[in-house]
Amino acid sequence: MVRRTVLACLLLATLSVLVPAQAMTPESWKLEWEIDLADGYITTHPVIDNDTVYVRTSGFWTGEERPQVFAFSTEGEERWNRTSATTVQHDMSPLFLIPSGVGPCGSWPDLMAVGWADGTVEVLRANDGTSLWNRTSATQGWGITGAIAQDGDHLVVPTRTGMMRVCISNGELDFEVELGLGWRNGILTTDDAFWQGDESGNIWKVSRDGTSTLVADLGGSIRHAPIQTSSGIFVHVQRGATSTIHLLNATNNSVVTIHQGGASPAMPVSNERYVVAGDSSSLSIFDCERNCTLVSEHPTTTNGELVWASAQAVWYPVNQPNGKWAVTTLTENGTIASTVNFSTPHDGYGTAAPSFGENRMVMGNDAGVLMMYVQQRSVTTDPQPYDWVPFGGAIVLISLLSIGAYASSINRHQWGWRLVMLVLLVSTLAITPDLSSRWSQSLIENSQTDTSEIWNETWPESWRETQVVIIEIDGEQQVIGGLDGYETALDLTLAAADEASWEVNVESTELGSYVVSINGEEGSGWEYFLNGERAGQSSDRQSVSDSIVLHWRLVRR
Repeated sequence: MVRRTVLACLLLATLSVLVPAQAMTPESWKLEWEIDLADGYITTHPVIDNDTVYVRTSGFWTGEERPQVFAFSTEGEERWNRTSATTVQHDMSPLFLIPSGVGPCGSWPDLMAVGWADGTVEVLRANDGTSLWNRTSATQGWGITGAIAQDGDHLVVPTRTGMMRVCISNGELDFEVELGLGWRNGILTTDDAFWQGDESGNIWKVSRDGTSTLVADLGGSIRHAPIQTSSGIFVHVQRGATSTIHLLNATNNSVVTIHQGGASPAMPVSNERYVVAGDSSSLSIFDCERNCTLVSEHPTTTNGELVWASAQAVWYPVNQPNGKWAVTTLTENGTIASTVNFSTPHDGYGTAAPSFGENRMVMGNDAGVLMMYVQQRSVTTDPQPYDWVPFGGAIVLISLLSIGAYASSINRHQWGWRLVMLVLLVSTLAITPDLSSRWSQSLIENSQTDTSEIWNETWPESWRETQVVIIEIDGEQQVIGGLDGYETALDLTLAAADEASWEVNVESTELGSYVVSINGEEGSGWEYFLNGERAGQSSDRQSVSDSIVLHWRLVRR
C-alpha cells in the first residue's frame, strides 16, 4: 500500500513539473523623448512608419495659432512641418499614410493625405512634406473632419456635406456626392460600395459610380466610420445623454438595436471577430462572429480613439482631468481579463489613441505633448503558443509510472521500482537545464542592475554603465571596458579578447560552450562571475545586461 502511494505521488509530481503553466508577461515601456508642440490639441493618433513619426495638431482655435502637420525621426528630430494658413479649428481628420503604388489612374510615391477643416484635402510627399496636389470641398462651419479611406488607386474622402472619390496620383475627381452634414464621420469601403453616416443619424450607401442611397435613419449623430463585421455593419449613434449601438443588414437594409450605452461615444474598433466600443460610462466588448452580442463591460470614460495593440489588447485614452491611457486585455472568448492604467508625465484630457511600431509606442494628448516610448524587453500581450513537447514527455513518463504501479500491484516489485527509478532519472535530466537557466536568469535580474559595489575607481569614467571584462590569473588582473551591445557572456568575452589580443580556446559540449584556456592558461579550469555573483551555466547561454562586470578567474588546484 505504501509503495502504491509513493508511486501515485511521483505521478502527480511528474505532471506538475513537465506540464508548464501558461503566463502573461507584462509590457514594460520607457519614455525616450517628448516634444511640446505648443500650438494645439493632438486629437488624432500619430502615425509611425519605419523611422518616421507623423502627427498633427488642431490649433487652440484662438489668436494666431494654426493647425500643423509634423514629421519627426524616431529619435525626436524634426524633419518637416506644414501649416494650414486658412484653417483654424476642428482639424481632427486622422492622418492617412499612403504607401507607394500604381494603378489605372497613375503611380505615386509614399504619401501623406491630410484632410483640413477648411474643406481641403491635400496630399503631401511623405519624405519632405511638399504638396503633390490639393482639392477643395464644400464647407458649412467647417470642412473635412472624418477619416479618409483608400480604394485601390483612389482616395474616398468624407466631406462636410457628403463624399468624394479622387485619384491618388493627381487628385483628379472621380465623383462628388452630396449626402447629410458630417462631423468626424469616416468612410467604410466594401466590395461594391462606400458607407457613411451623418449628423442626422442617416446611413448612406454610395455605389462606385457615385449613386447614393439613404439606407437607414437611426436618429442622433453618427461620428465614426461604420464597421463591417460578419454579423452586419456596426454603428454607434450619439443621442445627447445616451447612445445606442445598431447592426445593419447590408442585404435587406434591416436594422437591429443591440445595446444602449452612455453619452459621447468613442470611435469603435474591430479585430474581425470582436468590436470594442466606448463612451462616457464604459468600455464594451461585442462578439460579432455571429450576432454581435455584448460579452463584457468595464466602467471608464473614453470619448476618442481606440486601437488594437495586439489580437487581444486594446489601448485607449481615459478622457478626464487627470486621465491616463488604459490597456484592456481580453481572454480568448472576449471577456475582459484585466484593465491597467498607463501613466505618463503629462496625464490629463486626451482623445488620441497611441500608435505602435517595432518596439515603439508614440502618443499625444490634448495639451499638445508628443511622447515616444520604447519597449524594454521582448514581450507580447498575446497568449504564447502552447509547447506540446513537455506534455508528450509527461504522457510517456506517466505511462511508465502506470506500468510500474501495475507491476507492484501484482507483486512484481523489482520491476516496478526499476521503472520508477527510470522515470526519476529521465525527469531529472529533463528539468536540470531549465532549472539551471531559471536560476541563472534570476541571478541576472537580481544582481546585474547595479555595478557600483564592484566598481574600481581607477577605471576610466567612460566605462561606467558599460560592459567590462576582467581576466584574473594568480591574482593579477587585465581589464577591458567600454564595451556595449553584447548579449551573452561568451560573446562579451570574445569581444574583449579581440580588443586585448587575448587568445581564447572554447570547447563545445552538449551542455554548452566552455572556456578552456585564455592565453594558453588552462589550470584546472576557468570560472566566471557576473557583478560578483558566480554564474550558473555555460557562458554561451548566459545573458548579460548593458551594464555588467564579467570577471573570469583561473582555477588552480
